[in-house]
Amino acid sequence: MTEAGSSEFRIRGRVVLGMLFAVLLVGGIGGWAATSKISGAVIASGSVVVDQNLKNVQHRDGGIISEILVREGDEVRAGQVLFRLDDAQTRAERSILSSKLVELSVRRARLEAERDRATAFPLTDALLALGPEARAQYDGELRIFKGNLAARESEKEQLRLSIAQIEDEVGGLLAQRAAKADEIALVEDQLERTRALLEKKLVEQSRLYTIDRELVRLRGELGEIDASIARTRNRINEVEIQILSIDEDASTAAQQELSTVETQISEIEDRLAAINDRLSRTDIKAPIDGTINELNVHTVGGVITPAEVLVTIVPQDAKLNIRAMIPPQSIDQVREDQSARLRFPAFNQRVTPELHGKVSYISPATSKDPVSNQPAYAVHVDVPADELAKLEGQRLVPGMPVEVYLTTEERTVLSYFVKPIVDRFSAAFRER
Repeated sequence: MTEAGSSEFRIRGRVVLGMLFAVLLVGGIGGWAATSKISGAVIASGSVVVDQNLKNVQHRDGGIISEILVREGDEVRAGQVLFRLDDAQTRAERSILSSKLVELSVRRARLEAERDRATAFPLTDALLALGPEARAQYDGELRIFKGNLAARESEKEQLRLSIAQIEDEVGGLLAQRAAKADEIALVEDQLERTRALLEKKLVEQSRLYTIDRELVRLRGELGEIDASIARTRNRINEVEIQILSIDEDASTAAQQELSTVETQISEIEDRLAAINDRLSRTDIKAPIDGTINELNVHTVGGVITPAEVLVTIVPQDAKLNIRAMIPPQSIDQVREDQSARLRFPAFNQRVTPELHGKVSYISPATSKDPVSNQPAYAVHVDVPADELAKLEGQRLVPGMPVEVYLTTEERTVLSYFVKPIVDRFSAAFRER
């Protein structure tokens, strides 16, 4: 064989060998792709959530923060104080209203005594129970009570003196009446004698007329005296009525003022009840046992508005699970009890193992994904306690991001390459 032929043979052999190797390689890979199966997965982003709603702690009225007693992550018990509000202004308002209430309460007691026409206004145990301020208020109201009582007695005494004067007038009129009656009796006797003399023709008729006229005049004067006596006695009755009306008018005036005072007391008591309610809520307490999740108040002296969310608490008995959002085009590959692998980007991936869970819930309709703002199905994945134990002390908290891999049916490697082409051709042959 010549040198040229030998060289050609060596080249052809290498080509054949290369082609044979390529055929074996393609055939081997093709056979592996056609027969080997790998597990598919729907990949979704999710977060750690609790199976109960987080408890928002709010305050109805708002105010100024004076103390912050917790931090995020703290364990709290129901009734534990989380924040304190500045109550200086509210306490000052309560002090003013309390003093006003004591003042009005003592005044009410004095008015009740005047309404009932009492002659004394004692310091009762009920008044002393109002507090140390009641004594000073009582002293002032007692002076008013005694002053009013003395004024009424003075007015009644003046009227009694008037009655005595009027009675003296009546006595004088009675004396005049007695004298007038005696005078009439004398004239009547004189008239009878004159009539007897007239019958004997010893006097003239004119004499009889004169005496008769005198008798009529005297009787008229007696009538005037009787009328004066009646009028004077009526004046006594009027003055006696005035004396009675002094107490009656004072009682009526006291009742009218008492009604006003009782209205004011009722208003103040309502306001005090509202203030005491506000003071009872200056300590903002935890409604449940749980863990402080999100603390929104960080500044002592800061102002909080009514109904502002101050902190959220994860209930103590709440169970953590994973919530993932699945795109609509992948939901057909998701089912309940489906296996899921979970990775937590917040943890060190070198030392944190993947956890395994099961799909426990698939939402019946789409909702807006808060991250992508696109419609998606919500899927919940439960993680068994033995899986959580693999975290070895690393703590899951609500809101922590999670990468979720939902295991789908096994497929050959070849199908992963062929399916997109087949789907494309299938769609292409249906285009108009």
